[in-house]
Amino acid sequence: MNVVIIIPAIDPDGKLKNLVDELRSRGFTRFIVVDDGSGAESEELFADLELDGAHVLHHAVNLGKGAALKTGLSAVRTLFPEAAHVVTVDADGQHLPKDVERVARAAEGSHDHVVIGTRDLQDRNVPLRSRIGNAFSSIYFKLDTGLGCPDTQTGLRAIPVSLLSFALSVPGMRYEYEMNFLTAVAKRSIPLVMVPISAVYMDGNAGSHFSTMRDSLRIFDQFFRFTGNSIVCAVVDLLIFALISSALNLQTAVLVTLATVVARLASGVLNFGLNRGFSFQDLGSGSGDVRTQGVRYTMLFLVQMCASALLVVALSIMPLPLVMVKAFVDGSLFVLSYFVQRNWVFKRDTHMQAVRAKGGKRGEVKSKKTYSAI
Repeated sequence: MNVVIIIPAIDPDGKLKNLVDELRSRGFTRFIVVDDGSGAESEELFADLELDGAHVLHHAVNLGKGAALKTGLSAVRTLFPEAAHVVTVDADGQHLPKDVERVARAAEGSHDHVVIGTRDLQDRNVPLRSRIGNAFSSIYFKLDTGLGCPDTQTGLRAIPVSLLSFALSVPGMRYEYEMNFLTAVAKRSIPLVMVPISAVYMDGNAGSHFSTMRDSLRIFDQFFRFTGNSIVCAVVDLLIFALISSALNLQTAVLVTLATVVARLASGVLNFGLNRGFSFQDLGSGSGDVRTQGVRYTMLFLVQMCASALLVVALSIMPLPLVMVKAFVDGSLFVLSYFVQRNWVFKRDTHMQAVRAKGGKRGEVKSKKTYSAI
């Protein structure tokens, strides 16, 4: 098979050596192992892998799984320029050699699609935190791209060499890179093929370096920034309403209308600025055309406000307090607004994205085997 196996690793144990040996027995001959800042106790293992013919590349310090994958992807051009595909594999024993071969076989004969090994996450062996995390990320992925993917967190993927520059242009240095890459593949309409693989979790996945809290914040960082900005703007809206309603002596209906309109406009302008310059900055929102973004945001703002009123009225027939109905409606519209802003209002400029993708070679490996940055 004309493929290169890329394995990012940090402080690996004997399972890594066993994995490489078993893959060799299945006909794989090209290996790039990226040591992502492992301790001295791993030096002998990496030396053994090199003696057996694997190319071991070292990060001087831990840079993250995304950075390790990019180092491996960059090295392919120099070390194996004739390769057709790369297959990324985890070092902790989660991917069985037979599944690696199955994914590699599925990728053969095509140079334009990405293959991912998809686990059955309803299996009893899957820890609860992994089920919940994958379920949430799958829903997020569906809302964001329109495509269903039951296992967005799988690290077993086959990528054609023709997409290396594209893969290197995707942002992310740690676990968020894998989700970013999958999302970018879907939004670029690159065919995505899902191959069933085994769900392997040894000792409750105790060997994983994934931090549920820290790395989840990285993966969904944009949504959390959007939520934080919205909370700030809601507070500003309330404060302005309170100031106007207490400062002016007008008829109640006029006062409430005036205070609501002024407060909503002010908080809306603030929200637009924060989302453009902070929430969606990784989409290049700050360099986009502010007038186009402003018009789109205003349209969304008006539609969302009207939809809120109409839906609350329509659902008021339900045997629930009106406040609960409004909370449900506005909560749903809030989530919908995030994806509309991400995929329409502040959508990445595809021309600029293509330009950046052509510059993906900036992270290529030359001849050194120690890397402190990509």
